[in-house]
Amino acid sequence: MFNVLVVGQTGCGKSSIVNMIAGQSLAPTSPGDDLQHCTEHWTEYPISVHDHPFLVFDTIGFLEPELDTKGYTEAIADTYGAIHALRERGGIDLLLYCVRDSEIQKMKGHYRLLHEVFCDEEVPIAVVVTNRGGSISTTESYKAIFDTHKIACVDYICANIAGTPGPDSPAVIVDTKSQEAIRKLLVKCCDAAPNSRPTMQQLWRRAKKFVRTDQSLKRNRLSTVLTGRCKMKPEVTEQLVAALKLESPSSRLYRAPYARGKSATRELPLSKNSTRDDQVPDAMSR
Repeated sequence: MFNVLVVGQTGCGKSSIVNMIAGQSLAPTSPGDDLQHCTEHWTEYPISVHDHPFLVFDTIGFLEPELDTKGYTEAIADTYGAIHALRERGGIDLLLYCVRDSEIQKMKGHYRLLHEVFCDEEVPIAVVVTNRGGSISTTESYKAIFDTHKIACVDYICANIAGTPGPDSPAVIVDTKSQEAIRKLLVKCCDAAPNSRPTMQQLWRRAKKFVRTDQSLKRNRLSTVLTGRCKMKPEVTEQLVAALKLESPSSRLYRAPYARGKSATRELPLSKNSTRDDQVPDAMSR
């Protein structure tokens, strides 16, 4: 089973992408640019694509912390709950980051939080740039943005989610070009060799694993990383640490390993609709 974690801000179309991958209405969706949560807790969906078995985790969307700090920290904590669940199952194969076309230049902080803090830079990220039927930029312009902001993704596609089916509109016609693009991306990542990094990069990462006792981050170090690396405001950092249940100074955040490499090196490349019922454990920061 290939484990995929779908993340992104509220209203960016995460659940629509899940339904597009499945070719049917599995995940609840919100209409248009509605910023209300349509996903209340992370939810897993077993989906087969071209004879490849995937376990796709849909997560709660997060608003900007300035708009709703409590909702933001709870959504991030819930996403960490999904990461922990996948950690217990051997790790994450792919982090699928969904972002609206209009928000792509603002994703840097969230990218660092998910990729660097939660996943220790080990889990490959693919980006899905979504829109709802309007004009969309060229792929070359996206690459320039990713390069400028140092967003390292193994692949990226554009997807029109305007006609994606949901529980209230299961008969809506899907954009087949977008559907095929996202399915090809998943299969490509699934088939990719786990150790395709240049030799020197592989040696460097092996050295890091050799000298480090584990992948966890102590609470104080986490706070420093969140405010410094992710540019998170101190008050938001404090609330997020609390939402992650890291009350004790000795608490640690345990990061998700890369499933293919069992935390080694790489570059790229249950029951239906079960939901979270366990608590986020104590842990977090490097």
